[in-house]
Amino acid sequence: MIDVRDLALDAPDGRRLAEGLSLAVSRGGSLLVNGPSGSGRSALLRALAGMERPARGRVRVGGREVWPGGGVLALAGQVRLGFAFASGGLLSNLSLRENIALPLRFLELAGADLERRTEGALARLGLRAAAGLRPHAVSASARKQANLARVLALEPELIFLDDPLEGLDAADRAVALELIQGWSADRSCTLLIAAEEPQAFSGLEAERLLLSPSSLALESP
Repeated sequence: MIDVRDLALDAPDGRRLAEGLSLAVSRGGSLLVNGPSGSGRSALLRALAGMERPARGRVRVGGREVWPGGGVLALAGQVRLGFAFASGGLLSNLSLRENIALPLRFLELAGADLERRTEGALARLGLRAAAGLRPHAVSASARKQANLARVLALEPELIFLDDPLEGLDAADRAVALELIQGWSADRSCTLLIAAEEPQAFSGLEAERLLLSPSSLALESP
């Protein structure tokens, strides 16, 4: 599903985050990217998803050339991709329900299917009571869950999660972790997670990539 060769990533300030990174994630596989703040976890996810151009290297997703190439546009209509951001990611002028439904409208789903997916995702993430509120009117935890709900509603084949458990209370954390474990166990779904705390995903069957300022290490589960 994902093939990376000789990837280099730079921070906005020009600092080199990763150098000479090569990896492969098979279809249906899972990869957990760990490392301290500033190690490039988020930048790596964005590069692999085609959202951020790397300093150097090649990224292929589903057989499509993402870098060098047109980035995420290379995947449009070819790979169903879901991305949950560490923060933000929701449109401030839309309710949580509308934010979750918006990507589905671009898929031109029939009204009944769109409603089923949207309401099902809201229910799964415990967001029904807040569904009509805009992002600024709900807690940071609810915004985080709404990002996951939007991914869930899309029913993607490739999922990128950036610090999906950070800032969640115990109840929301349990709900999110159960959802993520389900994605990891689904052989039709390829999952990549960036997280600072690897112990939060200790039960997850996934390869692990450790990023640090001076080294890169890929470990099997």
